Amino acid sequence: MSEITFLASSRPFIIPHDIEKYNQRTEYGAEEDHMCFSVQTADKEWLEEVQGLFSLPYLYVAEGVGNRIFLTYLEKHMEIGDVIEVYSVPNQHALAAYREEFEEDRECIEVNTGSCTYRDRFGFFQLNPKKWIEELSHRNYLVHNAITTFTKY
Repeated sequence: MSEITFLASSRPFIIPHDIEKYNQRTEYGAEEDHMCFSVQTADKEWLEEVQGLFSLPYLYVAEGVGNRIFLTYLEKHMEIGDVIEVYSVPNQHALAAYREEFEEDRECIEVNTGSCTYRDRFGFFQLNPKKWIEELSHRNYLVHNAITTFTKY
């Protein structure tokens, strides 16, 4: 199985220099430090597969959205007014089946990085502004039947 994650954004997505530098490291203090966050423009075939899922104009295939490097991006590099939508499935070869399940039982997850809030089908949660990244890392923000929307306002 090979997971695939799509990331749509309200403006062209550029990996910041500090994250790019982190991605290019070759030495790690511990095995869990071996992670990265990257995005690549989605090719024509993927665009056709996910057509209609996203409301934002710039679509990418992303890697590492489930790790702390992505959360660091949210904390340090999202700007007021930014919107990011993320959709992830555990097996890219079964995307059609996951999409069908998504259409039948759609869930919305919303994270506002400005007000430190999290909303899913179970409710609305205020995250602690001083440790919201840690709290978010313990929540499900990547599920195959949801598009997660990250905003900052």
